[in-house]
Amino acid sequence: MSGALQIHSNAQALSALAWLVDAGVDTLVDDAPYAWLAPPAPVQAPPPPVAEPIMPCEAEAVVEARAAVVDADTLEALDAAVRAFDGCTLAAHGAPFFADGTPGSAVMLIGDAPSADGVIAGPAGLLLDRMLAAIGLSRESAYIANLVYWPTPGGRPPAAAEIAACAPFLARHIELAAPKVVLALGGAAAAALTGIDSGINRLRGKWQAGAHGVAVLPTFHPDHLLRQPAHKALAWHDLLTLKARLTDA
Repeated sequence: MSGALQIHSNAQALSALAWLVDAGVDTLVDDAPYAWLAPPAPVQAPPPPVAEPIMPCEAEAVVEARAAVVDADTLEALDAAVRAFDGCTLAAHGAPFFADGTPGSAVMLIGDAPSADGVIAGPAGLLLDRMLAAIGLSRESAYIANLVYWPTPGGRPPAAAEIAACAPFLARHIELAAPKVVLALGGAAAAALTGIDSGINRLRGKWQAGAHGVAVLPTFHPDHLLRQPAHKALAWHDLLTLKARLTDA
């Protein structure tokens, strides 16, 4: 017998309708009846996502950036090269913020993008200062930079193309600053510096082999901690991990 009701007269139809009403059925979901107990039709799996290729203009920006850092053998020369670079779309939004702190420090902190006021400034900067002070560091005893050198519109995270355009500058930046370790602030920085894009919650607090030859410790960005204060306890453990590494070095 089919799963559909078998109706042979008006009386049967009224009786069946009354039974459905008593059962709580008050809405028709299809135009035609069908067997509810029949095996469901196979669901077609969605096609796998296609990786978005680098557009020619983006590839040209990376080539231009690589050429710009060839002769940058000092931080001053690299700063000048960044200021002269217009291959990143962010360069049209204002002057770059190169770095803060003291070059040659044992620890280099790298965030995603500067704020409109500077390299990790404002409330996030004040929180970062307190975080560093808690383990005996300061901006003067550390060195701070970002994946990109220009503020992003509205403070949004930098786009993949913007990070790629600035990547040659960052690689030379780390080489010239020569830190013993890098503290990656946030998921974008952690992914760019380790080559592992599994999210900051999975990466934080664990030392990773840095893509630029320097050990990287990912942790939360101060901006994130301002939005999620409960994560400050996790960040504190990360800072203690950093302190232990610097003490043993």
